[in-house]
Amino acid sequence: MSSGSSSRRVVFGLWLVLLVAWPLPMLGLEGSYVPVGRYLQLAGGLSILAIVEDAEGMTGLFVMLLWTHVVLYGALLLAIAFLLNRLIGRVAGAQRRMVALVVGLAVVAWVWVAEPYDSQFHHSDAHASLLDLYR
Repeated sequence: MSSGSSSRRVVFGLWLVLLVAWPLPMLGLEGSYVPVGRYLQLAGGLSILAIVEDAEGMTGLFVMLLWTHVVLYGALLLAIAFLLNRLIGRVAGAQRRMVALVVGLAVVAWVWVAEPYDSQFHHSDAHASLLDLYR
């Protein structure tokens, strides 16, 4: 396997972990921290509703707000994944994939235990772990 292919896989894997797990603030709703994956769920569901019902008024604005979060934060997290890959490559060299796996697992373990998410869109408690958030 070529080094470029391995590097792309590491970037893609880190990016997916960050998309699903890393809490980011929702602009316009102070105090809400959820991962891009949750913004994507909300944007997709609300987009379907907007297509079926109507996208006028607040529904249309909220659809645009959620999709903007998905695109902007997705791009930001991709840049972070590239930077992490470069840092891991300098430190680990040939062990890049294993170190990236450990970093990804550490992020998932942190969000699973620490309950870093704070969301007005959660059904029971504003503070949630990764498992609670996607339930």
